[in-house]
Amino acid sequence: MTVRPSCPAVVTAAGHGTRFRPFTQYVPKEMLPIGTQPAVGHVITECLAAGADLVYVVTRPGDPIVPAYVADLRQQGMPVQAIPENLDHGYGNAAPLLTLAEQLAGCEVFMVAFGDDVLLGHPAGSDLSAMLTLATSGADAVIAAQLIDHEQIASFGVVEVTEPGGDRVSRIRQRPDPATVREPLAVVSRLVLRPAILRHLIPRPEASGEVDLGLAVGDQAAVTDVRVRRLTAHWVTVGDPRRYADALAHHLHGHEPTPQGLIGARTARTT
Repeated sequence: MTVRPSCPAVVTAAGHGTRFRPFTQYVPKEMLPIGTQPAVGHVITECLAAGADLVYVVTRPGDPIVPAYVADLRQQGMPVQAIPENLDHGYGNAAPLLTLAEQLAGCEVFMVAFGDDVLLGHPAGSDLSAMLTLATSGADAVIAAQLIDHEQIASFGVVEVTEPGGDRVSRIRQRPDPATVREPLAVVSRLVLRPAILRHLIPRPEASGEVDLGLAVGDQAAVTDVRVRRLTAHWVTVGDPRRYADALAHHLHGHEPTPQGLIGARTARTT
């Protein structure tokens, strides 16, 4: 009998990395290194440190590289599994959740993290763990955000809260006019969700027909208790060459935990 995880994490690693082509025609962007580990390795570490008991890594169909890396981690004893994305449900950043809908449907909560976005400069999993605490305390969903320069707002989804400095989300706006934004809180790809989100994952005209996770959480915020976590870590991405350079520079200032290093820590806690 298959044991269903009580708190899984979904790590998305199915992007095409168009801004890094031609490199990403051969190597997925999630495998770009930060230090001696690929970006997706840092994200897996973060999810496990936050309390995930199984990490599903959803990969691009036909990609042999990320699944091989995940298989190596699994051989070393890590609770991680690679699953190819099923595009029958449509395209978009929420397609990995629909791929795993059967596995997620019976969970109380689950984490979501994009494999090309890495949180540095803070204990691994600390922000996700705080988000998990918010969710298990009653929130229907928790989304991460970080303050960015006001002039960059037009490139991001933006979280709006019901009162200044509060954490109750009123709505999420996609690439708004910066002049209309009071607090430049950009959506970061870390979420703690309940299975109810699956009902909101539908193709949307405002997302060019794709299934968009931010819009779905925004729908939830209109009718349920959705909270925001203002990140304490430093958010970097390997999906953009300029911000990838920032990730490499930031990593030089401190050592980040590795998936292999976490194996010993998990073993120590369970023996």
